[in-house]
Amino acid sequence: MNGVNPAYFTGGLVVAFFAWQVVARKFDPFAPIWLFLVGYTQIYVVQAISYQDWALRVRGPELVASANARALWALAWLLAVYGLGPGRRLAGLLPRPPRRWSAPAVVWSSPVLIVWGLFCAAMVMRSSSEPTAMSAEQSLLASFPLVMLVAGILLIVTGRQPDRPRPALVASGVATVGLYMLIWMFNGKRSHSLVAVLTGVCAFYVPRLGRPSWTVLVATALAGAMAVGLSIGWRYYANRTGKQGSLSDFTAFVSAFDFETVLESVNLKDGDGDGAERPSYETEEIGGYYLMVDTVPEKADYDYGVNYLRIFSTYIPRIVWADKPIFGRDQWTAAWVAGSEVKRDAAFTGPSIGILGATHLNGGAWGTMIVLGCAGLALRTSYEYFRLHAGAPWAQAWWTLTYYNAWLMTVGDDPLTWFYYNYGFTTLPPLMGFWLLNKIGDRA
Repeated sequence: MNGVNPAYFTGGLVVAFFAWQVVARKFDPFAPIWLFLVGYTQIYVVQAISYQDWALRVRGPELVASANARALWALAWLLAVYGLGPGRRLAGLLPRPPRRWSAPAVVWSSPVLIVWGLFCAAMVMRSSSEPTAMSAEQSLLASFPLVMLVAGILLIVTGRQPDRPRPALVASGVATVGLYMLIWMFNGKRSHSLVAVLTGVCAFYVPRLGRPSWTVLVATALAGAMAVGLSIGWRYYANRTGKQGSLSDFTAFVSAFDFETVLESVNLKDGDGDGAERPSYETEEIGGYYLMVDTVPEKADYDYGVNYLRIFSTYIPRIVWADKPIFGRDQWTAAWVAGSEVKRDAAFTGPSIGILGATHLNGGAWGTMIVLGCAGLALRTSYEYFRLHAGAPWAQAWWTLTYYNAWLMTVGDDPLTWFYYNYGFTTLPPLMGFWLLNKIGDRA
């Protein structure tokens, strides 16, 4: 059997699920499953097919076929849990969000969050040109860039409330989200730029309990692809030419942007580079997945899910726990060192292995089944909770700032990386602060 054949079936399953949802009139673009499927399709369909010659040569047809077949049954299993599991019933057992929504609290807190976010962006820009410029304290403070986007979304959700629309707040929120996107495109960060597009559109529609038309959805997809393509293209160009920090050069780059760069960013076309054939796709997510399947457990050990201890350890400061480990990192690195095409050492860091690479490292096929089952249940439960309380402004803000993580779940080197390194300490604290504030108001 051709080792890549299962990837076509995986793509067919995604198309069939989408068609069924549309025909049954159940399609909701703000359901998390769609962003999960976007990331999944890019890795386990597009990358698997685009890089098949390399994969078959380096890893062999038997391993590639086995790994791609796992991607197929793993997706079928997740969709089964998502569609047939107890997510809806579990959502009804969760605490209700506050009914009240304090617009003055949003107005007064947003400038603080915006200024903090701008400070983080400035520190990142400075460190790119002067790597040793930041002190330890500045580096810590600069870890919260997403709070600026949180402010923009809170302003839009507040301004779009149907019982009391506030156009000035909407305009301020849209401007904040747009500025955030431009800043992080300039910093070469594709995820920040894409998240700005996704959250901005969601925040505009959910307060009115509406959904965008197909035209708007296509425009959103194109805007997201352009944001990703520009971010990646500018980062490579700036690194190659040494023009980081030059706004005029960035403007010139945008004006001369080649749309084919977008195709490169979604793995549909190779970059031209210097004309030399690219030697390896190992550091793409599909390459990392194949490496894990080829290496663990024969040449390196499973991590048995120890990486998920970071849900707790991440929030214990090193001033309290000076020698705190990054749980699961030793096994991740050992697998790369043992199975890489090139020589690696223990200091190796960088590429993601995608959700299936991470779940294989957790425990092979059983690890994949357990983690994807939990992921499907979590996605459906959170979505049903939003639907159950869709009229509550807090739920609208929370969902807008949460649902996009379904994409990050698939493309990182750990299904919960999004929580450890961003959401858990930048987005969740303000949202919980508004929960408590408005809950107090409910009882007053």
